[in-house]
Amino acid sequence: MIFGKDSALMLLLIMALAAGSASAQNQTPANVGPPVTWTDPLTGLMWPLRDNGTRIGRNEAGDYCAALRLGGYSDWRLPTIDELQGIYDPALSVPSEGYGVQHVKGSLQLSGWEWSSTPDNGDAWHFAFFLGERFSHQDGVSDQGRAICVRRPGKS
Repeated sequence: MIFGKDSALMLLLIMALAAGSASAQNQTPANVGPPVTWTDPLTGLMWPLRDNGTRIGRNEAGDYCAALRLGGYSDWRLPTIDELQGIYDPALSVPSEGYGVQHVKGSLQLSGWEWSSTPDNGDAWHFAFFLGERFSHQDGVSDQGRAICVRRPGKS
């Protein structure tokens, strides 16, 4: 079959477009899949969508956050008690295993009460989202808390 000059150019253009489309289909964007974090629009703080899911002591909670690699970030830390209380919202009810509901923004999945990095005269503060209250336990003694981590976007 013989093509004219215009037909040959059109055929080359179609082949180039098809090749580009095929290679784009074989590429996987970095943000494919469900989200793993939530950013509080009021504070700009980024939170994982779930806590560590098991009982942990406060020191281990801090270590857990320092070692967390999530969403392409490695600068996670244990939040302060004020940061924890900042995501409490009594008007919201998120189902929780073992605690009925947690009153927390961002639909975060919390499985207990959450440790903070804030000390309290040898004790450590934690926040109970199912009650909306701060408590303190003797630092290093209780292993009943959970670890929810936080990071401030823009830091490395």
